[in-house]
Order: sequence, then structure tokens, then C-alpha cells
Amino acid sequence: MHVHTFFSVHEKLFDAVNHELRDRFGVTRFSGFIWGEDQRRFLAKGTVPYSRLNMFSRDVAPLAGNAPDIEYLERCEARYDVSLHRMIFSERNFLDGHTYDEMLRYAEVLFRLVERTFEEDRPDFVYSENVGGLTSYIHWAVARGMNIPYWAMGASKLENRMAVSKNGLNHWNLTYAKFAELRVRGLRDDERRTATAFVEGFRERPTRLTHTVTRARLPVIEKRDLELLYTFGSRYVTDRGNPTLKNPVFSLSSRAKRLARSRAALAKGVFERPVEGERYVLFPIHFQPEATTLVQAPYYLDQAALIEDIAKSLPVGTQLYVKEHFTNRGRRSLAFYDRIRSTFGVRLLGPDEDSWALIDNAAAIAVITGSMGWEGLLKKKPVISFGDIYYNQCPLVYRAGEAPKDQWHALFRKALFEHEHDEELLLAFYSAIEQTTFPGFVKNATTFPKALEPANVRNVANAVAHITGLDEAPAATRAAVSSSR
Repeated sequence: MHVHTFFSVHEKLFDAVNHELRDRFGVTRFSGFIWGEDQRRFLAKGTVPYSRLNMFSRDVAPLAGNAPDIEYLERCEARYDVSLHRMIFSERNFLDGHTYDEMLRYAEVLFRLVERTFEEDRPDFVYSENVGGLTSYIHWAVARGMNIPYWAMGASKLENRMAVSKNGLNHWNLTYAKFAELRVRGLRDDERRTATAFVEGFRERPTRLTHTVTRARLPVIEKRDLELLYTFGSRYVTDRGNPTLKNPVFSLSSRAKRLARSRAALAKGVFERPVEGERYVLFPIHFQPEATTLVQAPYYLDQAALIEDIAKSLPVGTQLYVKEHFTNRGRRSLAFYDRIRSTFGVRLLGPDEDSWALIDNAAAIAVITGSMGWEGLLKKKPVISFGDIYYNQCPLVYRAGEAPKDQWHALFRKALFEHEHDEELLLAFYSAIEQTTFPGFVKNATTFPKALEPANVRNVANAVAHITGLDEAPAATRAAVSSSR
């Protein structure tokens, strides 16, 4: 059994998972893709023998200076049935500062490297976090084209549970299949009790996921921050080809800018308050850059433009409430806020407004791919989505991203004035999520040290083993494989 890991920034967690796959499930061969020398050194200290480790700073960046082979890239688009431009625009680590030809050349080098790797090694499967940029996008495309299962893991919107998807861009194929089954056969009594307990509990006492609260913290300088800046600074100097490492001076200036912007927004009074009794559609400003928009909603990256289009589409007498996300404090310029405030029919609300009260009083929720769409469903609200997100599979969602813009007005009227909530459908959808997600979470261990706790490592390994069928191998066979190493 050969496992290929796209490590992204999770080398510590995924290496620990690979130890579990070797020792408990009998995997005998490992390979992977890493960003830079610091990750290579870390993996070299472990006991998992990686037969191949492709490294961006060594195997990609030095080869990206030549002119791109357009004919080869055209063949890649056709062979893998992808939009190369869409893949390039999903990049967030090394898009800035590069020309169009340079990005095409990066894509060419990556395609050639991944094709050669998968053709020579033929891994039994690839696993990673969700596709989040050009490099992982290319790994996903080539694996799919060569019929190599590509399993991606990400947050499930349930605390300490993760969703795992196969051969898709965060498409929860396991959940969708289970939901289709439940719609046909109906919920058993135990399934309905579990789903009802969660849904009613959320309505009575809604809570945010732990990782979103961590990310919401304003960037004040603490002792641990200084230690991390020193560590990252040392890595940046010695591994300049690693695109995930940022200049520490840039990091410090970004923190200072966030603090200044946050204070300036409050001083200028850019945020309004809700008006009692006003009918409104609620739109949350999404965190960027993030795969949930770059990959799952690439045509809605300009949120100010989308807000203007939504405002044009609402029925008269309905306001658009735009709420800044609490994780976005200081991330947006005043010019961005001024553009929103100048749009007719829009009220811009601050990050500290009570999200739960806003959802409760909203006539509808409009989102790109945000968590507020899921929260709105749980609170019986009509939800209008624009991006490709898991809860689109619930028939209670109005998928505006699949409709022409000149039909958005009719779609909003239907959502506002004709929507009928179906509790049984919602319970079935929740039950499908609960039954097809797994204990554990995949987060950067630098920010979330709990990711490396033995229980979480074991949970992630169990999920990988289960979805790939490793846990179905006879125990005697696994023991024989382990003893032969």
C-alpha cells in the first residue's frame, strides 16, 4: 500500500498520521509534496521512510523562469477537464508579484512534476486538506485524471468533527449519498432524536466553532507572537523559495495596519445599527483570502460588487444588512466600507453586532459560502447562496449562483414571500452530516496546538483508514506487513 500526502502546512500532523497508518494499518510506502526545506528537515527526523518528497522550493521555484509551454498547458486543460485560469486565480501564496507568463510557467512545472510522480509511483491514494490553491488543485486534477483517489479533509461545521470528500473540491460525496438515502427511507427514531436534539439545542443556545473564535483575536503583540516571529523569520531567511513563509517585517506591518484600520473604522463611525421593525436580508462579509471563495466561489471574490448586485435585486421595502465578520477586524480598507455604505438600500453593520439576533430577525440570509448560511437553515430562515457549498444540497437553499443575474429579483421575492420551511428535510440533512463526518480536525498546529494531541492524531488516522478501506484489512495481514518492515 502506497500513500501520497500533500502536506500543505500540516507536516507535523500528517507525519504523525502517517506513523499511525504504518504502525496500525500496515501501510508500507509513503511519498508526498512539501513546500520547503524546513518541512523536509522535520520529516527527516521522523521514522516514516518517505520514498519521494517533492519540494516546491527545490523542484518547482528554480524551474519557473522559462517561457511557458502553452501547447502543453492546453493539453492539460483538455486532459483533466479543468480551467487553468480558474486554478491560477485560486492561488493565494505566490500570485502577487508574478506576471501572467510566470504563473503559467509555475502551472506547467507543477503539472509536469505531479504527472511524473503519479505515473512512476502510482500511489493507491492521496490525502490532504481541502484543495486551497494552485498546487493542491493540480494534484487533485492529475489524481482524478489518473483514477487515483484523492481524499480531502476539512471542517464540517460541527465541533471537533471533519468532513472528508473524495475526488471533489470540498464536495461532501459521503454526506450527499447518505442524504439521498435518508430522503428515500426516512429517518429512524434514533436518527430523528439525535438530529432534533442538535437542531433544537442550537436554536436555544447557538455557539460558534472554537477555531473561528481563535482567528477573531485582534493582533496585539504577545510573548508567544514574538517567539513565532523569530522562528518564522529564521525560516524565511534560509528557505526563500517557500511561498508559504512571509517576511516577518511584512507580518509586523500587517498587524500594525489591522490595528490602525480597526481604530479608524470606529473613529470614523462607518458602521450603522439595525433599525427596529425593518425588513432586511442579511449578508455576512466573508473572510478572505480563503479557499471557500478562491476555490468554491471564484466569480464572487469582489464582495463589494456582489453586495451592489444583491441590493439591485431586492424587492422594494427590503433593506440589505451587510455585517462585517468578527474575524475581519482591521482587514478591510475604509475605501471598501465607503463603497458599501454608498450603495442604496444597504446598511453596513459592525463586527460586534449580535449575529444571532440579526439572523433571528432577518427575512432571509444571503451568503457566498459562509457558515451563516448553515446557521440560517438551522434557524428556519430562507437561505440564498452564491458559491459552491455543501449545504447547497439541501433543497431548502436557493442557489443564486446557478441563476442568471436578471433572475435574482424573482429568486429573492420567492425566498422572502413564498418560502416554506420543512423541518423533516432539515433533520435528514443534519443526520446525513452527523453520520458521514468523523471525529477530529485538521488545523495548522502552530496556531492550534491541540491538532497534535494523540487523540486527534488517532482520530484523523482512523478517518483516513476508514474512508480508504485500510481498516477493513484483516488484523493478521496488517500484523504480517508490520513485522516484515
